[in-house]
Amino acid sequence: MDATDTDRYAIVGSGKIGAALAELFTRAGIEVGIANTRGPDSLRELAASRGPALRPLSLTEALEREIIFLAVPFPAIPQVGAARPDWTGKLVVDTTNAHYSPGSEDVLQGRASAHYTAGMLPGATVVKAFNQLPAATLTAELDAGAGRRVVFIAADEPAAGDRIAALAGALGLAAVQLGRIDEGGRLIQVPGPLVLRHLVERPL
Repeated sequence: MDATDTDRYAIVGSGKIGAALAELFTRAGIEVGIANTRGPDSLRELAASRGPALRPLSLTEALEREIIFLAVPFPAIPQVGAARPDWTGKLVVDTTNAHYSPGSEDVLQGRASAHYTAGMLPGATVVKAFNQLPAATLTAELDAGAGRRVVFIAADEPAAGDRIAALAGALGLAAVQLGRIDEGGRLIQVPGPLVLRHLVERPL
């Protein structure tokens, strides 16, 4: 399978980052489903604005897909996790930022936020990515020839990082892999040193 396969990707969350991801997918012509806790009817307007590549789904339907982008507020992660008893075989891209949630330090207890997410999604392979830039920056189109916007990726399983890096490339972005979540992942965990660093990979 490749990045154009249908029924493979889902975005859970329809806020700023969820909508930005939907724009990246549909701009690249890659079909993606989108879901939230309010149901598909609440997503009809967003889907209509992005075209047929974006399909509103129920949360249950979205969680059946292979690669799931988690774009919900940090406190909602346990609710999403509870919606599926076994996450084995799912690759979850954690785009959340715990820093902006009151009491997050007490919740994390020194853990990397993506490791907390993995604990809420038993069996899932979790990759940290698409969280270091504001939504408007992530989707802003660059001038022709300027290069590709950089997104950082951290993964404990290298093969999972490679898959998301390849997908980022299909979305028109340049992926920079940072290694493990407890090392490179902390660089993009707010307020890490790579957060809000807007880099562009320029052609040589």
